[in-house]
Amino acid sequence: MNILSAEFLILCAASAVFLWVFSRFQRKLPVLLCNLAFLYFLRARPQDLAYLAALIISTWLAAKLIKAWPGKRWPLVLSVSVPAAVLLLFKYAGFVLPHAGIMMPLGLSFYTFRAISYIAECAKGECEVKDLIAVADYIAFFPVFQAGPINRPQPFFKQLETPFVFDYRDQKNGFIQAVLGLFQKLVIADQLSHLTGAFLNVKLSGIYTLLGVILYAFQIYVDFDAYSNVAVGTARLLGFRISRNFHTPYLAVSLRDFWNRWHISLSSWLRDYIYIPLGGGRKGLVRKYLNTLAVFFVSGIWHGSGMMFIVWGLGHGVLNVLEDILRQKVGVKPWMKWFAPIAVLFNFAAVAFLWIFFRSPDAAEAGRIIASLGSVQLPASAAELAETAGITYNELLWAGVLILMVFISDLMRYKTDMLEFLANRSFPVRWAFYLALMIIAVIFGVYGPGYHPEDFIYVTF
Repeated sequence: MNILSAEFLILCAASAVFLWVFSRFQRKLPVLLCNLAFLYFLRARPQDLAYLAALIISTWLAAKLIKAWPGKRWPLVLSVSVPAAVLLLFKYAGFVLPHAGIMMPLGLSFYTFRAISYIAECAKGECEVKDLIAVADYIAFFPVFQAGPINRPQPFFKQLETPFVFDYRDQKNGFIQAVLGLFQKLVIADQLSHLTGAFLNVKLSGIYTLLGVILYAFQIYVDFDAYSNVAVGTARLLGFRISRNFHTPYLAVSLRDFWNRWHISLSSWLRDYIYIPLGGGRKGLVRKYLNTLAVFFVSGIWHGSGMMFIVWGLGHGVLNVLEDILRQKVGVKPWMKWFAPIAVLFNFAAVAFLWIFFRSPDAAEAGRIIASLGSVQLPASAAELAETAGITYNELLWAGVLILMVFISDLMRYKTDMLEFLANRSFPVRWAFYLALMIIAVIFGVYGPGYHPEDFIYVTF
């Protein structure tokens, strides 16, 4: 089951009503029943469900063990190492043993990191040890089960232990956020996916490859932002507030700024549980840079088992280190703000270039795309550009419109909460906007026979 299926939509609606009715005093058991319903419709393999159950129980026991042995490091190390090792086993078994036929359970990367968060927070004394049902609710919370965000335990448990209070504005905003996520996926991300494939055709090079790289940068951003918005909006319908996962990352003026805006839940997780425990920037510049490289190495192997993911992660790590060295030498000057648009363009170029390694299955494909960027193959006109790429002229124009939509919406979201902005508009203005979205979705959305909505990019991680 995926978030675009009728089953998921029905489950969300039924779960919201169920929690409204039965969560007036406490939510733990109702949320657990909703999670179990999701796992049933997910149709996961028995062994995957068995591992999830084992992880939940072991995480619950690990917190109790840490509480029973205060000040001892071995319970924390053991409790974190085992699920991390299992995650690596699933991710890299197919890479080391390509014919082993080992399939990774859906959502494993995300719920493993949630389990580690809970254990680490209990060890730091930031989170109380919870009962088994509460731990199961947190690890298997179905809106974020498949592809995040990686929400933290303390805010979740605080909301879990308070009565559900129906708030019309909150419910409406959650529904709108989820619908906007669906719009992003059906109308923008999947259209960009088709166009990306056309321009990155092995027979094309030059301007075609460059446009393909740019289109893919926008595709992966909108695709994952769409999933995150559906997940956050769905959680809001169930009475849970989960922090946003993206905040206009392509308007970042530096790579450090980019990672404060991109996949925020993962970035903050790596900072809190990898970078800071390794010493962060407290033990000198050399140690700081090694810790930075370690964080991005972990980010690379978390995303996938191929060598290209490691190259992508370390590429970001090296550029972050070089950027920090430059910042140490030059500092931040008042006049630099006037060059912010140029910094945004340079930063986007660096991020888009590194996406080549993320998308490529091997070094040969990445090398082909990079080599294709250097060749000259300029079309005589936009019509010829479209024809050579195997798309229509209208599709080419639509690609420009889609990117412009993303750019304008990000400019608006840069300093404004779009949900609150819409909520504060008059009734005619709001519904004119909703009607426009519905018309665009019906005309330009990608769906119907042959469409596989489970193909969210980050679900595979």
